Amino acid sequence: MTKEELLKAHSEYINWLDSLASLDEAKAKAPYAEGKWSPNEIIMHLGEWDHFTLKQRLPNMKEGEKLERFPDFETFNAKAAALAHEQTFKETLSYAKKQRQYIIEKLQQTDEIEWDKIFLIGNSESSIRSYFTDFLEHDDHHRKQVSSV
Repeated sequence: MTKEELLKAHSEYINWLDSLASLDEAKAKAPYAEGKWSPNEIIMHLGEWDHFTLKQRLPNMKEGEKLERFPDFETFNAKAAALAHEQTFKETLSYAKKQRQYIIEKLQQTDEIEWDKIFLIGNSESSIRSYFTDFLEHDDHHRKQVSSV
């Protein structure tokens, strides 16, 4: 994907978050299926990964850099779900939207020539382009879950 296409897709994610504002609080806090997360927990999960990326990844996505491996997913995701229980769905939507807007701003400021330079996350090679393409796949997975509500 080109820089423009990726930025457009990330902007569409924000539009999707906006579309969720009409979701009733009770539905937003109920699991989308038995034993699964609620939309509130899912959106907080996405917002927290955006926040992690904004603070821990983006500033270091430079050619030749070696970034730490991802944190333990189970622990990270459990903390995100717990945070969701402390606020309303509208607050969670606002938080997630702000995190993604900050990411979009940082990506807009990054020259596309930098987007394909390789850095390491743990022992795995990545680039800005591949990282944020994977991000969209992760978004889509969770968008389908929330859309089932």
